[in-house]
Amino acid sequence: MLKENKLIRRLFGEQHDIQHRLLNLILLVGMLGVFFACVISISMHQNVLTQILSLICLLFFVLIYWVANKLERSQTAIIIFSILFNNIILPLLFVSSGGIESGMPLWCLMGFVFPFLLIKGRSCIFVFIISILEFIGLVIYTYYHPEVILKMSSMKMVLTDMVVTMIAVVVVFASIFRYQKYIYEKQKNTITTAIRNANDAIKQKQNFISNVSHDIRTPMDSIIGFTELAKKNIDNPEKLQDCLAKISRASGHLMNLINEVLDISKIDSGKTVIEEEISSIHAIIENVCQILQHEIDQKKLKIKFDYSMLDEDVLSCDTIRLNQILLNLVSNAVKYSYEGGSISISVIQLSTEDEGVILNEFHVKDEGCGMTPEFVEHVFEPFARDKTSPLAVDGTGLGLTIAKSLTEILGGQIDVVSELGKGTEFTVSIPLTIPSLTEIEEEQDVVVYDFKGRRVLVVDDNQLNREILVAALLEEGFIVDEAIDGSFAIEKLRDSPPGTYELVILDLQMPVMDGYETTKIIRNFKDSRISQIPIVAVTADALPEEKTRAFNCGVNAYLVKPVDMPAMMKVLMLFFRENKRS
Repeated sequence: MLKENKLIRRLFGEQHDIQHRLLNLILLVGMLGVFFACVISISMHQNVLTQILSLICLLFFVLIYWVANKLERSQTAIIIFSILFNNIILPLLFVSSGGIESGMPLWCLMGFVFPFLLIKGRSCIFVFIISILEFIGLVIYTYYHPEVILKMSSMKMVLTDMVVTMIAVVVVFASIFRYQKYIYEKQKNTITTAIRNANDAIKQKQNFISNVSHDIRTPMDSIIGFTELAKKNIDNPEKLQDCLAKISRASGHLMNLINEVLDISKIDSGKTVIEEEISSIHAIIENVCQILQHEIDQKKLKIKFDYSMLDEDVLSCDTIRLNQILLNLVSNAVKYSYEGGSISISVIQLSTEDEGVILNEFHVKDEGCGMTPEFVEHVFEPFARDKTSPLAVDGTGLGLTIAKSLTEILGGQIDVVSELGKGTEFTVSIPLTIPSLTEIEEEQDVVVYDFKGRRVLVVDDNQLNREILVAALLEEGFIVDEAIDGSFAIEKLRDSPPGTYELVILDLQMPVMDGYETTKIIRNFKDSRISQIPIVAVTADALPEEKTRAFNCGVNAYLVKPVDMPAMMKVLMLFFRENKRS
């Protein structure tokens, strides 16, 4: 209850350092103590000067509280408090309240301790020395001049004053020490928790590296082994074809692992960006199944579709993320299905309070080996694998983790129901926007272009990457020139007649002159036919900040290696709008 109190949080919250919080504690307890002393002083008819000084002391506490908490000048308030309290108020009270024969020595003792508790740095020593020297001088002076002390009228008043002072000082010190112990225990628990979390993070990192290392080596061993085998069977077309197919499969697995590791890193760093576009639910699911068609055919699986509850097929969504979520779920269903089994994919659409938003439930159900109840609780954790599963499958253990994270990023949720030996059903619920008719018409205005005779410049320092890209472009009818880095590209653009090249495909990471610097130089050419040439950046760096940097330099499009040629052709279509054909 106290922790939830606004006043308690304002005075003793972690927004203040320990000295500020102690000052607030001392001021509160001190104000209560002085108020109690004032009441006793008035009720016992002590001298008027003592009563006035007690009231001044109370007002002084209130003033210091205001400086520390309203003006937020805690150290200034602490130093003012220590100097005025120890060097002015306490000596005056000492003289007016009976001197040694009263409770004032205890108040002075408390005042001497304050600087060490509250003041940062060497200032505390300076304040303490001034206070203790003044007190010693005051005691010596009053010893030789006892007439300056206003003594109390009776021994009863002296004893009462000493008892009240002792209680007040003990309460102050007890409160301080108790609070310090509380702070110490809290900091100790915080440090212990931080150490435990750090150790867990180190362990997770070690497990992550161990798992990734194992999963990378497995396809790499296959690629290296079948490459050597292909070399030995160069004259055996059938064996060579088999080796190339296995190399291709292992390469795909390796690329999938790299993509998943990058995805989970981007998700953890909060750098995943939602990019919505008009898409067809049918088309997304069909695309997912086409990607997995080879695995589906190998296991002779039947895919059943149920669109009976799908009313709005064309919706606005992050196609890439939704595709990735469904791909991971369907891939998981394929992996854990028995040969000859079936997988059902269904979509159920539900209305929401917002008429422009519809809730889409994607159900992916298999009749495979299923999971134990114990493993279901950990199925979305990174690298989670069911060791009791009767099916041994390859995988990174990151697919479902990514699917869950991306679902939550898109504002949805993912659930799983599974029974060992009977199968598993994943349900993804994601709210998607219904696009306007204008947006749909614009999206459906698709045109195919003829690239024959178009001249482009490919800039890449990696010869193999360059050969692959050039060969693909030549097949599409392009006239292609090459450059091994940015400096050669600039020379070709400068030495060729303006307008020779209609587009530049530019690698960003190159020696001598990288793609960023090259883009800046191109954009600064005086001839607009060169300075405004479209630049398509290709890079192995998939980080969002590098993409932003590239666009800031002046690139027009950004593709991540290995370049997907259909995606490349789609981008190139945007820049060549002439020579349309139906």
